[in-house]
Amino acid sequence: MRTKNAILIILLFIGFLMQAQPKTQNPLAGSWMGKTNTKDLSSSELVLFRFELKNNSIKGFMDFPDKRLKDISLDKVWMVEDSVFADARKSLGWPETAPLIFKGKIMPGDSIITGMWGGNTALKLSRTNYVFKLKTNLNPKIAGYKIIKLIETTPIKDQQATGDCWSFATTSFIETEAIRLGKKTIVLSPMFFVRPTYINKAENYIRRNGASAFSEGDLTFSVLKAYKEYGAIPESVYSGKNDADTKHDHGDMNKALLEKANYYKNSHGDLTPELYRNDMDKILTQTMGEVPYTFEYDGKQYNTISFANEMIGINPDDYVEITSYTHHPFYAKFNLEIEANWNNNQYLNLPIDDFTTVIDNALMKNYSVCWDGDIYEGFKNGFAVLDNPKIITQDIRQAAFDNRTTEDVHNMHIIGMAENEKGNRFYILKNSSDNSDCGGYLYMSKEYLQLKTISVMVNKNAIPKEITKKVGKNL
Repeated sequence: MRTKNAILIILLFIGFLMQAQPKTQNPLAGSWMGKTNTKDLSSSELVLFRFELKNNSIKGFMDFPDKRLKDISLDKVWMVEDSVFADARKSLGWPETAPLIFKGKIMPGDSIITGMWGGNTALKLSRTNYVFKLKTNLNPKIAGYKIIKLIETTPIKDQQATGDCWSFATTSFIETEAIRLGKKTIVLSPMFFVRPTYINKAENYIRRNGASAFSEGDLTFSVLKAYKEYGAIPESVYSGKNDADTKHDHGDMNKALLEKANYYKNSHGDLTPELYRNDMDKILTQTMGEVPYTFEYDGKQYNTISFANEMIGINPDDYVEITSYTHHPFYAKFNLEIEANWNNNQYLNLPIDDFTTVIDNALMKNYSVCWDGDIYEGFKNGFAVLDNPKIITQDIRQAAFDNRTTEDVHNMHIIGMAENEKGNRFYILKNSSDNSDCGGYLYMSKEYLQLKTISVMVNKNAIPKEITKKVGKNL
């Protein structure tokens, strides 16, 4: 009897221990690193996969340390037994016919994955504790450069794993304009402006039967439109995250929004704007949280409209986007042909010399400038400098737009000017993304600005009178 009881006790104890053991973690979770050949097979480069378990699914990111790129979100990661599959076609802009970015097999021991990169290149991944970090310059002063103008502004922003640079840059611009107007320094929520923009963009996409851009990319116009209609809110009140300890990551949200927009694009009959706008708002809320109807700030109650009016005080109608291209008349406005201009916004077109003069005049008169342009060439280590510096003419600028070596890629915020020892002009920008080690403050050469800028936004009062006379009623 005693032996029987002892065995029973031992079995119960073993059962208890088994229940107390943590559940086996997905063998894919963690970081994996390998080396893959470049397209021309002339060299190899590191690739770092990071896999996280989230809501019973696997979330994945790619880092490319050699290219200084971080947090590229994978579209989908899944496992079938010990086989691993990773899709990044949408994130990388590849066609649907392109192969998976990676497929492989976890080897015994769970420390090696052997597989294929991009469908045709062998890639072996090994478990790693390596953490890839990029540089962020928090000081606008760089040794060897003399600052000739620096406008008071707010702290550097971080867009994290989102494509919302347009909102982060324009929000910084609005905060800086408020300071110029004598208001107290306030850090606003960029995500507050993202919400209505996504909903408006979805409606446009549905109404046009999908023949319109519906992605993260956007423009300063959308932030000013959201500000005009809904006001503003401090970052401390609305961060745009349900969990304050997490980073901004819109990969899953963007996929859900596109799927819902496509569903309604293909729907007929029982379909109203209220229906699909509400559905879009619900998806946004799942990731970004609810916006409070009223809130307290510095001991006073506000709603978003009253806060914008009292604490910010800008007039969205005071601002204009300016560009410089010869395929439309100068000193008039036109609908710029870029994908992000889904709302057919109008740009003021100026010759390149006047275009540059407006930027310089604005900065010297304490008006900051919001920048939109290309960062694919010479953008690294805190500088934006052409690989082959040259004098930029109107024809050179136009050719770069026509042949798409200058494209609408990124938004930043210009807050000053500097010169090197040779007297060459550089513009000081705030950047919300740290890719290519260009986070924080960076220096952009005059030639880079003239060639790689798509457009800039400025206060109309920053435009010199001799140029406004040429523009006339078109301003």
